[in-house]
Amino acid sequence: GRTSFVRPEGSFAARSFGNAVHGFLELAAERMSQGASAQELLVEMDGWEPRMRAVLRGDGLPPALVERQVGRVRVALERTLQDAIGCWVLGADAGAATEFALTTWRERRSSVRVDRLFRAGAEPLAEGSDCLWIVDYKTTTPTGEAVQDFLQAQRTKYVPQLEGYARALAKRAKEMRVGLYYPLLGEMVWWKPTTVSVEAN
Repeated sequence: GRTSFVRPEGSFAARSFGNAVHGFLELAAERMSQGASAQELLVEMDGWEPRMRAVLRGDGLPPALVERQVGRVRVALERTLQDAIGCWVLGADAGAATEFALTTWRERRSSVRVDRLFRAGAEPLAEGSDCLWIVDYKTTTPTGEAVQDFLQAQRTKYVPQLEGYARALAKRAKEMRVGLYYPLLGEMVWWKPTTVSVEAN
């Protein structure tokens, strides 16, 4: 979710970086749906750099910062493509589309965009297609704390958002899983949402 509260200086670059990572992960998912392997995409990465530069420049970042951020966007993509679960998230058959637009009518009408929505097994890499997975990409990284502590805190922070998505999609699936994927870390946190009560059809 892109929240609109005011962030400290530097947030503009962080948001621009986050948007670029989301966009290129989406491109990677699209290429994989056309049959490209993670290995092929890693090789293609050099060819993506001009587009990365253009996207970041288009956001108004100064040239020196653009170069640094291009490097970080590449790292995020490379870590994801070198991570088995990252490849699984990107490559899972998203018969349900990536960036699926979803409208919920709670309190006020709000439109949410899910980064990745697909059917798969009950846990990452498992066989099957019984579960509807809702995955959001997050480009934040730990500031000093251990990765596992960071991921635990992130999970706590995003439970309401992801379980809100799950509620909005509850009619589409009996079994659901929600998760957060961290491209810069090559790490995923996932769980079975507790709030989904599917009414008897």
